[in-house]
Amino acid sequence: MKPSAVSLKREADEKGRTALVLCATHEEIDRVTEAIRSSRKRLGKLGPGIEIGKTISLNWTAAQKCDLRNYRQGQILVFHRAVKGIGRNETVEVAHVSEQGITVRNRLGEQRVLTAKQAKSFDVCERHDFEIAAGDKLLLTANRQETGFRAVNGEVVTVDRIDSAKRVHLADGRILPENYRQFTHGYAITAHRSQGKSVDAVIISADGMRKELFYVAASRGRESVMVITSDKALLKESVARSNARQSASELARSLQPVLRRGLYRGIEAARRLVRHAALYVHQQWEHLATTPAPSMSKPELQPESVFRHTTLGKSKHIMEQKPVLEHAPVREATCDLDFDR
Repeated sequence: MKPSAVSLKREADEKGRTALVLCATHEEIDRVTEAIRSSRKRLGKLGPGIEIGKTISLNWTAAQKCDLRNYRQGQILVFHRAVKGIGRNETVEVAHVSEQGITVRNRLGEQRVLTAKQAKSFDVCERHDFEIAAGDKLLLTANRQETGFRAVNGEVVTVDRIDSAKRVHLADGRILPENYRQFTHGYAITAHRSQGKSVDAVIISADGMRKELFYVAASRGRESVMVITSDKALLKESVARSNARQSASELARSLQPVLRRGLYRGIEAARRLVRHAALYVHQQWEHLATTPAPSMSKPELQPESVFRHTTLGKSKHIMEQKPVLEHAPVREATCDLDFDR
């Protein structure tokens, strides 16, 4: 799969057409990027590689940034809003973390202490090794607006050269600021990130893509779309599935047949119960109507010992006879209802 993507990308470059490789996962992007850069180095289209490093956002939520336990020494904080002692767009490194706050250090070695109240002013990133060369394609991954420089998240640019101070000069004349390291190679990107972009030729590494992402990827090419897969049958099955979340109304419509069947079973069970109750009452009435009334015999007397108070206030032990009444038998009726039907 990788050699095909590389050869198609090289063919588009040789014809002077803008081309982009779209992948389903970041792991696939890394493999394709490595193969494309190796091919360009062999053809002499890339200069010597220079290690400059890059920063990758951890995409923390506001709650995660307010929890001091999440911070580690060496993490990079990029400020998009000025705070006391730290300017907008300035980058600092986490030097120490304590219960009182985060101690950070700027490029001059000066230290500041930050608290959770300032968490909304910066983005938390990690530094990673990164090699670039003259002729490389870069994908900018953060917005930046300052005097003499402007960058848009998602922009693909070309490296013209890297000077002795490791400043990156772009082919369009811009120079990346020293503290702007939010970028990555721009040869292959995810279909999600490709939204809003248009190129002459799109090369889709489609294994694992779902319906929505495949549509986005296929609609990026102005002139041609090339799809690469290792299994056609699996690709057909994959792009037929949707990752879209159902709305409440869609979910209700899909459950209507099940709910209707359940309601019908409940109504039928209630009807059978009513019919059984009516039949039982009717049988009891017929039984009472056909059974002769029992003779009223004198109830059997049983002796019972009691104490009575005499008129003189003294207790006197006497024996009394009290009738013992027997309870009438209760007839039971069986229920043959099956509520699971």
